[in-house]
Amino acid sequence: MTLKHRTGNLWRIGKFEQLFRKTSLFNWSLASTPASRLSHVVPDYWRGSASLGSRIMTSSTNWRNDSRGFDQFEWVRDLRAFGGSQARSRARQLIESWIDDNNNWRAGSWQPDIMGQRVANLVFCYDWYASSAPEDFQAKLTRSIALQARCLALDWPRLYDRTAQLTALKGLFVAQSALDAKPDDLAALLDLVLPLVDQVTQADGGHKSRMPDIHLRLMRDLVEIRNAASSSGVETATQLDKKIAQMASICRMWRHADGQFARFNGAGMMAIETIEETLARAGQRGKVLQQAPYSGFIRFSSGRSTVIMDSGSPQTSAAITGYGTLAFEFAVGQNLLVINPGQTATDPNLHRLLCSTKAHSTLSIDGQDSSNPGENRLAKLSNVEIGPAEGGLLAVATHDGYEPSHGILHHRHLFLATGGGNLRGADILEYTGAPGEIPRLAVVRFHLHPRVTAAMLRNQRVLLKIRGNRAGWVFRSNAATSLDNSLFFDGTNRMNCQQIVVNLALADLRAVGNATVKWAFTRSDAD
Repeated sequence: MTLKHRTGNLWRIGKFEQLFRKTSLFNWSLASTPASRLSHVVPDYWRGSASLGSRIMTSSTNWRNDSRGFDQFEWVRDLRAFGGSQARSRARQLIESWIDDNNNWRAGSWQPDIMGQRVANLVFCYDWYASSAPEDFQAKLTRSIALQARCLALDWPRLYDRTAQLTALKGLFVAQSALDAKPDDLAALLDLVLPLVDQVTQADGGHKSRMPDIHLRLMRDLVEIRNAASSSGVETATQLDKKIAQMASICRMWRHADGQFARFNGAGMMAIETIEETLARAGQRGKVLQQAPYSGFIRFSSGRSTVIMDSGSPQTSAAITGYGTLAFEFAVGQNLLVINPGQTATDPNLHRLLCSTKAHSTLSIDGQDSSNPGENRLAKLSNVEIGPAEGGLLAVATHDGYEPSHGILHHRHLFLATGGGNLRGADILEYTGAPGEIPRLAVVRFHLHPRVTAAMLRNQRVLLKIRGNRAGWVFRSNAATSLDNSLFFDGTNRMNCQQIVVNLALADLRAVGNATVKWAFTRSDAD
């Protein structure tokens, strides 16, 4: 039998095993005689949110039941950020209440990855809320941490998801470090961690889900393991340090100047402060990557302008997959100009729409997505290159997502002029001769950030103004251009915005062999 908790992580545990765990015999089998307090305090480097802490302090007693993610205990940092003796007392009261309510095993709150996160947070924040607490509280807490650590040692392999296994192992490592485990035992846990990290990441460091937020969470887990190992005098493997540095490089590649990730594959829920502090703890800052060939992303900049493009195949096994192959985002300084709406809507129907190709700044044919796993059609990339060209930087890539359905390859060329005042593009559709539907219409969309206002001019031109900026931008195209409404999600906040829509009739494509949409964004004061 398989259990599914609200986090969506699956794990294996049999029906009879569940029944046994709800008896006192299970706790007895895990029991030991730990010290009355943690033997080793592991320092915590993460910040909480004082505003969230204030909300906890002023909430009703039902807050813990209504709070999503309460069992992971991230909220302890929020109370610490709020500060004061009353916040400390509130933390102790909530923790002790949880221990009393969860004295016996429960499938939901004892799910290994949730338990791993909870135990790690309890240990990292211990010095703030527990070191000055009464001895009976410290003893009860230490017994609970030791019990959960033994349960983690049993259960982490039961998780199907290997990234979730790493979160569970993180909790086990941090708990064992705080309980003064032998260095050899901690080294053995590291030997379990490292192969799993390689299994869930690409050779360039990107998480295989291609989801920036999942990538960052794993990176935080690895930083916490390294932190606990360092404080316990255990030497971490060079492999772990290298992987953290690689993952940090991918994070910097995804970031705009405003600090947020480009909206690919569910990105947008991570607070900018969380991204910043994670990168700060990752280690030395290296050169920002132009290309992550295995993870499938391209980034290039000139002057104050930056382009980030999705140049990889969709990962259909990921929790959130956007079918926006060859979509891009374009930023000028800290101002986003061309964006993807994001996939963080909670409404299922809207979420599906936001994952579609038309909800990305790329090209679609006849309203179909560039990938459709249900039809066994998944865009594969080829000829992906980025490098200098006369007068600027050129990125090119091709995907075959429409070849099975229409016999068409989509080539995208993006050229950013030196100084960043001109971004030119060409979307080329090539008929391969393969059978399929006869194409009727290609649509290239450019979703605009809510701070950007657009107005149609003559000759297929659009005037763009970024709120607060004196310089404007002009969009041009060689095909029929119009404006339409769009949406943008900043976290779960929904905002209205506009999109530029370029239509290209494809009636003659098979006879001619190819069709091209050319377009450009030019700063109004650019040469």
